[in-house]
Amino acid sequence: MRYDEFRDQLEAALQRNSLHFHSLQRVETIELANTVRYWKVYVHGAAPPSAKPFHVSAEIGFAWSPFDAARAYAREEDLLTELIGRRKQLPRTERRWKRVDLSLHAGLPYGSTTAMPEPQLFGAWTASILEKVHGAFADVEEKEGRIVAVLGSHEDLDVHARCQPDGVVSLKGLAISGFRIVHLPRVWDDPERRKAEKDPHTELDRLARTFKTTLDEWTKSVSELATWTRYSPPAAEAKPIEPGFEDLPEDDDNDGGPGR
Repeated sequence: MRYDEFRDQLEAALQRNSLHFHSLQRVETIELANTVRYWKVYVHGAAPPSAKPFHVSAEIGFAWSPFDAARAYAREEDLLTELIGRRKQLPRTERRWKRVDLSLHAGLPYGSTTAMPEPQLFGAWTASILEKVHGAFADVEEKEGRIVAVLGSHEDLDVHARCQPDGVVSLKGLAISGFRIVHLPRVWDDPERRKAEKDPHTELDRLARTFKTTLDEWTKSVSELATWTRYSPPAAEAKPIEPGFEDLPEDDDNDGGPGR
């Protein structure tokens, strides 16, 4: 399977599972130094009004290395011969695989912040969302009771904050990232081996469903946090950094404009 084939099948699987994106939200780049290709799309779901003021989105992407390209265009036997030379019996090779990343984001409007939730509240919310993400992403392959491959995992919650000059920390946004592994068919000269290698269509559909479920759970959790944040009263000692518009003195004759 080549880069464009994998990309097209992945995009089709995402669309089938209601992870819609516009062509302008697709980004494809290539590193000139090492010819690694990168693909990613930005998915913006229909978040409920309860998620406001947070804007919920997701980023899905993968990288395609020169070795991925070589294994896609050359038969496995020929590639082994090029790498290690001619031998009576070629060594076994591992199955091809591709890591697909998912990043979930929840950000406030540009320049906006809100008070950090209380530690007890925020801690319970964080534990809840990490448990949901772990259930969706955590996957390992075991042999004889030992872990031989990690097929999916995730990172901890990433908190984006702003620190004011007076030391007050306010919340700007949240993010969490994870990945799942998709196996790709190898190109064999042996027809029996070619038949045994499965097309990733089913795996890609399962991957897209996992991403959709995770995005939905993320949206629900952000909605809960938004409700708690919106109705959390400010601290008693909190003071406005600058006067509100309605508190400004009315002085139309001295507005500092031209002619003064």
